[in-house]
Amino acid sequence: MEKKPRRPHLAMEPRAALQNRATLLARLQTVQLLKMSEREIAELIRDAENDPIFERLIYPKEGKWKVVRFQPNPRTHLASSFYELNEEVLPQGARPEAASVIAESREALGIIHRMGQSLFETHFLRVEKELDRAGVAAELNLTPEEVQKVRDFMLAYSVQSEFFDPSVKSPGSHGQRVVRLARISLDDAGEPVFEFGSPLLARGRYDIHYEHLQNLLRNGQLQPKDQRHLKSFIRRLEFINWRQNTLYRILDFVCHGQRTFLATQDASKKVPITQRQLAKRLAVAPSTVNRAIQGRSLVLPWGEEVLLEDLFCSRKKLCVTVLENLEEEDPQFDRKTDMDLQEQIRVRLGFPVPRRTVNSYRRVLAVQHLEQSPKPQPSPVDPR
Repeated sequence: MEKKPRRPHLAMEPRAALQNRATLLARLQTVQLLKMSEREIAELIRDAENDPIFERLIYPKEGKWKVVRFQPNPRTHLASSFYELNEEVLPQGARPEAASVIAESREALGIIHRMGQSLFETHFLRVEKELDRAGVAAELNLTPEEVQKVRDFMLAYSVQSEFFDPSVKSPGSHGQRVVRLARISLDDAGEPVFEFGSPLLARGRYDIHYEHLQNLLRNGQLQPKDQRHLKSFIRRLEFINWRQNTLYRILDFVCHGQRTFLATQDASKKVPITQRQLAKRLAVAPSTVNRAIQGRSLVLPWGEEVLLEDLFCSRKKLCVTVLENLEEEDPQFDRKTDMDLQEQIRVRLGFPVPRRTVNSYRRVLAVQHLEQSPKPQPSPVDPR
């Protein structure tokens, strides 16, 4: 039988190899972004916004340069305590370092208090109007230097924001610091509302006007070096956007899923949400979700602070929690059959659980009791 000629092995073209390498590098960079703390991200954003080109893109002298504005995420706002900052009255729980931050920014705080919350958010949290710094200053009856002082304060405050609303959760088993991301409340529709302590989280993402960007790159007014720098700078903003968007989508998805629990404070009202399930929805690896939630906490509507990872739970965890509640409520719990408990779990959780699974969870509960029971102390040895 005649053998078919083998197809020659084609080496990967240099261009394809570069594309693959660039894709891999981008993935590594995004994973690294999620591992960074809020303070490190704030420093990254501060460095980006101190680049002279950012001034041209957000406070342009010509409308065609208005490439960037800020786009807050739905149901988010800046904590009201930000507008009440002063040296005499610090937010409850604030660290001593907060006083020095305020002392150094006394003038910027005075400017914010004079302009009021509405104008501050219009011109500094959203930057909606196509005005250069001088135009913003004229509209607010400020000097351009005062506008810059407010911008500088926002960036400096965001780097130090954990000083003003520190987490009360103790570090994890590996000594990991816990950073409080937001306080949660529920709106009239029962949806979660996020109150961020950091202006950088409250203002959301960079809204990039790509049509204006393409016009700038095509009109021939930029030198090749300036074009490369502009493209590179926009990629930096896109990476920051990806990180901030991923974090917000995780918060929103989990809190939306657990909104009944957030409204009732009843742990049995939680729904099964796993990191793997969320990773599939976000089209990222489960390890990416895990990195994003580690060391971050939320304050629930009734004032309790919990780790973000505590809002995730499996069906097993929910069923065992219900069994624990039933055991506390019913003195005859041990005499109940698996079928009896199966029906009670279905009523409380709203989904059926196989009888054999109920029996397995009962054994899990029994093991937990054994582990929690005090161990017998060895009897003293008779010296005789």
